[in-house]
Amino acid sequence: MTDLPTAVFVEVPATPGSVRVLRNVVAGVAARLDMPIDQIEDVRLAVTEAASLLLDEAEATVIRMTIGRDAAALEVTLSSDGDADPWPSERALASWPWLVVKGLTDEIRAERSDGEGPSIRFTKRHERVDR
Repeated sequence: MTDLPTAVFVEVPATPGSVRVLRNVVAGVAARLDMPIDQIEDVRLAVTEAASLLLDEAEATVIRMTIGRDAAALEVTLSSDGDADPWPSERALASWPWLVVKGLTDEIRAERSDGEGPSIRFTKRHERVDR
């Protein structure tokens, strides 16, 4: 494993075009952790779907992504400054993006801290690729 911080933070405008930045950042971190290519693609797609769900559910100005990692897993949290009430809605939990993220990851949670916008947190356990 290369020298990486234990957490990476990114904030982008809440626009569909900015999702590409989030995808590339998570893929870069996953690759630096020597995750297999199929798992890199899983987390890239999970970020895409989680971000699009946040964009659909709340009018926001920014989307934030935090990537935490250890030797066994990658934990990604996407949040927005939008107001989605209720969060998570039944519609969000039954949506295609939610089901895709749920299928690609090991754990998924919809959260909201007091006074903050909606967030989606997921964990992807991984095995390193020997080089």
